[in-house]
Amino acid sequence: MFDQMIQMFKKSISKEQIAELLNTTPEALNEFEKAYNAVADEENKASGNFFKLNSRDVAQHADMSSDDIALLQDRIVNELLVASNLLPCNDEPAVTNEEIKALPEELRPQLTGSLVKKDIAGDSYPILLLNYMKWKETGDRHAYHAFRQGLDLLDLDPVAYEIIGTNPNSMGHWFPALKAASDLQDFFKVPETKIVKVPLPILQLTKLDYFSLTPTTLHIVDAWARKAFELDEGKTYFIKTGTYSSKFDFRNAKVTSPEEVREIGQYLLFIHAQAIAMAHYDLSGRNQPCIYGVSTTNEWVVREYIEDKENLPCIYHGMPLHTEYRAFVDFDTDEIIGIVPYWDAESMKKRFSQCEDADTADMKHDYIIYCKEEERLQKTFDANVNTVEEHLRQLIPDVDLKGQWSLDIMQNGDDFWLIDMALAANSALVDKLPVKLTAPEENWLPDLSEK
Repeated sequence: MFDQMIQMFKKSISKEQIAELLNTTPEALNEFEKAYNAVADEENKASGNFFKLNSRDVAQHADMSSDDIALLQDRIVNELLVASNLLPCNDEPAVTNEEIKALPEELRPQLTGSLVKKDIAGDSYPILLLNYMKWKETGDRHAYHAFRQGLDLLDLDPVAYEIIGTNPNSMGHWFPALKAASDLQDFFKVPETKIVKVPLPILQLTKLDYFSLTPTTLHIVDAWARKAFELDEGKTYFIKTGTYSSKFDFRNAKVTSPEEVREIGQYLLFIHAQAIAMAHYDLSGRNQPCIYGVSTTNEWVVREYIEDKENLPCIYHGMPLHTEYRAFVDFDTDEIIGIVPYWDAESMKKRFSQCEDADTADMKHDYIIYCKEEERLQKTFDANVNTVEEHLRQLIPDVDLKGQWSLDIMQNGDDFWLIDMALAANSALVDKLPVKLTAPEENWLPDLSEK
């Protein structure tokens, strides 16, 4: 049967017919998954596409056993924790460029608590602010796009870092308000969450060629993350940047084993760098337009992983296909604009079957699994959406936010989890609403008076 499934992926019967077949026995689904993994691994390795890689593919596990390097690493990690306001300032001498250059080039750390490696000398903020002010004064959309793309791609300086930190979609802006409101009720759950501002020297690494980063650099980021997030190697975590989880390859988002927990810093750095790379006009093997803003954030996030209670089939390399609700809410009027299925059938089928990569094993697999589960997803949504709306109406007045937002709710058995938010105007599925939303006014100028 396994060989037959392999052939299904390569040609054979239609995807809709396979979806019907998978509803017959659990054994059919198991064979289907084995066949998919075999074909997908072969395809992705051969593609040469940066966006087909995941953080586990590129993780470095080298043992940094030199006492001199280990001591230097520890000093840099402590400097970064001080820069993150997670340790008090101390009188330890700062690591110098001369100390770094004394090491072989392939082992040199590419950051300290105050030193960064740049592609281009000088500051980026003057060109960023020039484009920003041109857009504000004239409405020039080209200047706006240059500003937004520059935020993602240009080297960091302290002002550019603070500009990035103003993005309201970044989790640190909205999560405290959502969590405070959720604590006043007992219907919705919120996963335990720790949000940390990434110090500038680490965030600058996302602007560099990821494959140019040295093992020492990556191990420093790992060690910083272990301490910054107070990680427990016995736990399973869900990780993301302040704006991006890379859930479309769920191997990036879910962290399970003790070894993986020890490498969370590398994983976060990789998914952030991968998201930043989307802002390039083109990369080899990627035929897509420039997409900026995916990780316009200076935050990283480690969350409690919500274990699947329903034993659901998975898409996106391991993400259980839970029923989810995207609610659009107006916090100025305390009204619900509308609630739509997060896994909208039209959108999902179009993505999996009509885009340029529709003939890959990944897209075929996810299309088939979605078709298999489509009826269940809609039935569960219809059975519970009124209850979700009722409890949202009670929650919304207590959320201290302004404007129109999308709020994502995941159902896991009988539990309903508040998992994500974004400005409504920046959210998918707004076209499913009966009304047109208000575009929010953008203000990217940080308050630097205390800095």
